[in-house]
Amino acid sequence: MAIARLAAATTASALAQRLREAIDGGHWQPGDLLRQEQIAAEYGVSRIPVREALAQLQNEGLLDVAHYRGARVSRPQAQEIDELFDLRLMVEGDLLARALGQHDQRSLRELKRLQDALEDADDRLGWIAGDIGFHEALYGPARRLRSLALFRQLRAPIDRFSAQALSPGTRKQGWADEHRQLIATVAAKDAAAAQEILRNHLQATRAVVLAACSSQGES
Repeated sequence: MAIARLAAATTASALAQRLREAIDGGHWQPGDLLRQEQIAAEYGVSRIPVREALAQLQNEGLLDVAHYRGARVSRPQAQEIDELFDLRLMVEGDLLARALGQHDQRSLRELKRLQDALEDADDRLGWIAGDIGFHEALYGPARRLRSLALFRQLRAPIDRFSAQALSPGTRKQGWADEHRQLIATVAAKDAAAAQEILRNHLQATRAVVLAACSSQGES
């Protein structure tokens, strides 16, 4: 019995990841209905792991699930986005403050390498993955695993919306300039300047995402 439960959990987790990728890739749009029987047939699994996978995605805020009506891809609301960015400012500001003194020449070279690759990204998922990689490398030396996990959790709904609503060209030069300014201030150990650049960077990103959210709500 224990082996069967483990296999089912593994299937549900793998299916949840496949569904995330499908939503991120635009296979389903915000408001689209996901039917259990259709997913089970498409992915060749029973309904039990489908229900578990949908529950995982609901817990992450990716789906809205209503009894007897199925699961719909959630559409983030402006108030939710605003709150997520308020929390990101606190969590990421703390991570940056703790990481700044721990960066060395190797970690700075890695930041520059990641930024070079990010500026070359020309597809939405690659662009978002590159941005996540840059920020994780920026905060990683803080060695605050729970804070880093919270950072990823706070980003997830915004990244999924961005994958559907934004493009790699959206405010590309502004984001690139801010990332390179962050690298320079971290290299100089200038904590005050780094914090200001990060705040401005996140506030500018908030404005872009809120504008896209408003535009989608009007369409």
